[in-house]
Amino acid sequence: MRFTGWILILLGLSQLLGCGYTPGYRLPRGVQRISVPIFRNETIPFRRDIEFSLTRAVKREFQLRTSADLVVQEEADAVLHGTILQFREGVLVESADGIIQEQGIGVRVGLRLERVRDQRVLIERVVEDLVSYSVPAGESIESAMEEAVQEIARRIIAELEPWYEQSR
Repeated sequence: MRFTGWILILLGLSQLLGCGYTPGYRLPRGVQRISVPIFRNETIPFRRDIEFSLTRAVKREFQLRTSADLVVQEEADAVLHGTILQFREGVLVESADGIIQEQGIGVRVGLRLERVRDQRVLIERVVEDLVSYSVPAGESIESAMEEAVQEIARRIIAELEPWYEQSR
């Protein structure tokens, strides 16, 4: 009975391991190495240094949520190009006496993933996010900006999953 129990456990484990399950987002066949150059910053008015923060966040998300190796462009199977199209700030809630209660940051990013060997565009999308913050509640624009960058980076990486199915 003990031997049969171990056999059943091993069979169950082999089924789980053999089913192709991998944690995080899957990449298309043939793409294991990805290059992520510094995103372009086309914000008007110009929002300084957001391109560096966003590029770092996207690279971190790639490392956390995919099996991709981040490499220089010459060694890559695919390159993710990003352009920060818009960064806007605005008032979301104002009290009756004109005091700003809540503000928001909106970020809009264009992305294009290209296969290196044939320059085929695998994905081209625009991703955006809105983050609110309240100065009276002790929140700052800096923390809201960091949150917006992290959320946009997560959304960019999440775009890989539907892309995998289309490229088979």
